Amino acid sequence: MKKKNSERLPSRERKIQVLNAARSLFAKQGYNKTTLDEIARQVGISRPRVIQLFGSKLKIYETIAQTAYTSHPLDKDLEDPIKRKDDFGVFQAFAAHILFHTAKKADREIFKILMYATLKEDTFHQIHYKKKDTLMISRLADYVRARIADGAFRQMDYRTVIYAYQAMISNIAMYKNVLQGMKFITIEKLSRDCARIFLDGLAIAPEKKDAARAEAKEVIK
Repeated sequence: MKKKNSERLPSRERKIQVLNAARSLFAKQGYNKTTLDEIARQVGISRPRVIQLFGSKLKIYETIAQTAYTSHPLDKDLEDPIKRKDDFGVFQAFAAHILFHTAKKADREIFKILMYATLKEDTFHQIHYKKKDTLMISRLADYVRARIADGAFRQMDYRTVIYAYQAMISNIAMYKNVLQGMKFITIEKLSRDCARIFLDGLAIAPEKKDAARAEAKEVIK
């Protein structure tokens, strides 16, 4: 019997197919409920061929985590506003990046997998967030820490600020792009509103900045 043309695909292309199929299945039903047989059927190849390509279901899972969002690193969006110390621009860019990309099917699937991973406390989110070019949490954290030292932001633990904003945007992305519950507002306006709401609670009035800067220096000592 003559093999289908799809059976003769190079390993690299076949791996991409496997990753895409696995990503969709993981997003739909979670890691534990997804089997190698299901992934193989989705691609149209045998289970042994999937194992030959990746070794295990866990390796597929880890590969997806390691490569999540690498095609659109947030670093590029944050670079210019960070250089200008444009607080609104930094937080707006962070929100817009996540909201725009989770509106796309592939990235929305990654987002769903991250939600599963967080609830199950498995390794996916740990692997994903260790990647320098994913959400650039450390870069944003450095920025907030510096702005607190400048006296521009209220005196608080910069890590709390980052986790709070990330949680805020992740929940907004869930409502907007997964549950489709915020059709009354565009992503552009939503990202601006999120940045403004957050900064209104974080920023210090100009007349109070000198005192805040002095307080920050004392804390650093």
